[in-house]
Amino acid sequence: MARKRIGPARRLATYDPHPHQITFHQDLHKYRALVSGVGAGKTRMGVEEVIKWTQLYPGSLGVIGRLTAKSLKETTQRRFFEVCDPKLIEAFNQSDAHLWIKTNEIDEDGEPVYSEILFMHLDDPGPLGSLDISYFWIDEAHEPDGTEVPEATFDMLCARLRHPIGPWRGFVTSNSGGKDWVWNKFFNPANRHIMLEYIGWTVPTRANAKYLPPGYVEELERTHDKVWVERFLNASFDAFEGQIFTDFVEEFHTFKPDDLEISPFWEHGAGFDFGVSAPTACEYGCINRDGQIIIYDEDYEAEADIAKFAAGMLRRGFNFSYADPSVVTRGPNKKSPKQLYQEEGVSLIPASNDEDFFITYFIKLLRERLPDGRPKILISTKCKNLIEQIKQAAWDPKTVTGTTHDKVKKMENHALDAFKYFINGVAFMPGKLDPVVPQSGLKADTITVNGNWVHESYMDDEDLEQENYCHPEVKEAINNVLYSN
Repeated sequence: MARKRIGPARRLATYDPHPHQITFHQDLHKYRALVSGVGAGKTRMGVEEVIKWTQLYPGSLGVIGRLTAKSLKETTQRRFFEVCDPKLIEAFNQSDAHLWIKTNEIDEDGEPVYSEILFMHLDDPGPLGSLDISYFWIDEAHEPDGTEVPEATFDMLCARLRHPIGPWRGFVTSNSGGKDWVWNKFFNPANRHIMLEYIGWTVPTRANAKYLPPGYVEELERTHDKVWVERFLNASFDAFEGQIFTDFVEEFHTFKPDDLEISPFWEHGAGFDFGVSAPTACEYGCINRDGQIIIYDEDYEAEADIAKFAAGMLRRGFNFSYADPSVVTRGPNKKSPKQLYQEEGVSLIPASNDEDFFITYFIKLLRERLPDGRPKILISTKCKNLIEQIKQAAWDPKTVTGTTHDKVKKMENHALDAFKYFINGVAFMPGKLDPVVPQSGLKADTITVNGNWVHESYMDDEDLEQENYCHPEVKEAINNVLYSN
């Protein structure tokens, strides 16, 4: 194996760190993340941090990684050799991307001690399983094309921090990739109480202004669209590559509950998504006299108790809800979700699961306006999970071919799925079948059993006339109405 001495590709300016870079270098959290705009100095900062560790921890073994070997070699690795003093470099094995760095340490035999660095592509966590490392740095966890270093790779690197020499720490630098695993681990306020060893900072491009050419930021703002600017200049988690519902404008398409009175006489409905270990979600909505669709509330609960969740739906007045057609599939207990909720008094009506139609129709609703300029669809700020999942919905970059997007990226989308069943079941053909206030059929709203009205779909049941009909109380109620007329 040839060891090649190499020098810097070009000489960079002396490192004069900004306040955010100083804060990063001085912070003692085990895991850190800096998410920034382009040109904000995150890669330079990462290189300086690694060089510092090679000298503070002689004999250490670190990993510097990026998603693909090509981007690693052309960007992060190249920048490392631009920054690192060539006098520190003992040798570099190009085929293994293995670097030896000189230190001031001498071992017990009087031999020099070197720190080592491995440059690795991170699209597969498998090869990491045999390493014991001192530290790691993931550069560009989110690539500009929307692909990302898998969360499993980050977790594997954390698990390999067991080299005899420290510092046993890791950090991530990246542009924003939306609210996925980097955001969830380092920035999600809901996780602060359990992620005590994690800390994250966001830094806009302007924070590195003194190292940028005059007019650099202004030119990029002028020549790129809003989503690009928010992601690559302002480090926003609400803008990212492949975002589906870019027409959703939170300030325009949402409302505060106190600002709008929901009439019980409007056409109401609900969309339901069943979960076992995953959250169960229900979105409640209506269509007013102007044809405006309003989503006014939601229930969202992980590992939901069926009886309690159903009771909450009933308290809101919802005996029926549109749901994923798979709710009729039986589980390990030999009962389907439809049966389990029916036992609690809630009927789940299988709705269309046509995702392509839903996306197309929802985008159409977002772009439409009523004659007076109001949005065609409104969502209450109470529906926090739905709003967040609309903003984070993205195409899977691995399935994009040309201008055709084949699949939606997998992420937490249970509120969005429940909303999909509402849209596909209620909003597309309002008035055809209302799970709360039936509008058609044989006086369905006057037929009740034990104080609860009977849904109009029972009247179309072909077995209704059979003597051994499975719902005799419903049959009796319908017959009473029939014969009374």
